[in-house]
Amino acid sequence: MRKLTLGVFVVAIMLTSSCATILTGRKQKITFKSNVDGKVIQNLSEIGKTNEVIKVYRRDLTKLYTIKSDGCPDKQFELPVRSNHVFLLNLLTGLWIGGYFDLMYGSNMITDKVIDVNVDCKEKSK
Repeated sequence: MRKLTLGVFVVAIMLTSSCATILTGRKQKITFKSNVDGKVIQNLSEIGKTNEVIKVYRRDLTKLYTIKSDGCPDKQFELPVRSNHVFLLNLLTGLWIGGYFDLMYGSNMITDKVIDVNVDCKEKSK
């Protein structure tokens, strides 16, 4: 009977773990709102265009982002990352199983849905 109780307890913990990954997902939708049309670059790889919704893996939120537009200097920045409050639900299960998966997938972090990026761009003379 004791082994059965322990087994049920372990299964219950495994089923309730990874709260942030299960409830909020591994990706986040972000719009890079800018005064110029350009490409959004993440660590030298193009991931989308400005003023459009882009799905970004949460584990990549801490990387360096660049806005590239013709005739304008590149604008590099980091995203304002904060803690995902859903991640705290892992404390109920002891943080030992689900917390590791949430940390691995980056689900413990979130950022703003809209990132305002002002690129200082002087128009080309015609």
